[in-house]
Amino acid sequence: MTDIELARALEDGKIDNADFKHFHHLHVAWVYLAESNSIEQATARMSATLGKFAAVSKVPEIYHQTVTTFWMRILALLRDWDQRCSLDDWVARNPELLEKTFPLRYYSRERLFSRTARVSWVEPDIKPLPTNASDVCSLSPARDASHRTLSQLVTAK
Repeated sequence: MTDIELARALEDGKIDNADFKHFHHLHVAWVYLAESNSIEQATARMSATLGKFAAVSKVPEIYHQTVTTFWMRILALLRDWDQRCSLDDWVARNPELLEKTFPLRYYSRERLFSRTARVSWVEPDIKPLPTNASDVCSLSPARDASHRTLSQLVTAK
């Protein structure tokens, strides 16, 4: 399944909650950034899609606005830095992007998991969001992360 097919399957309700992992979120976000005219438009689309997905999955409480916006901003920064690099390229260089705890580099647990952060965007309290890709992750040649390549992990019904 391609990233675009994954995004359309998510939008069409053809993905089970149990089958939709962090790396799937990243792939859909990457698609939305490519298809949108701005990060705001891509973020709004991602928020709407994930909100609907959470509601249809009967777990609306799992949707988290700050986490969604955080990842959209990080991925937009990487994508804008070098549009020749795919998401898989970035992850191969920086497998820490696959860690759901990555936002905790910027947020305290208390702030990130607060009710306010769940329903609206809150700024980081540990350090500000980066302004260039080199502040997010390594721009050096890829480390051995072949066992974590995203395209091998993407599955859907």
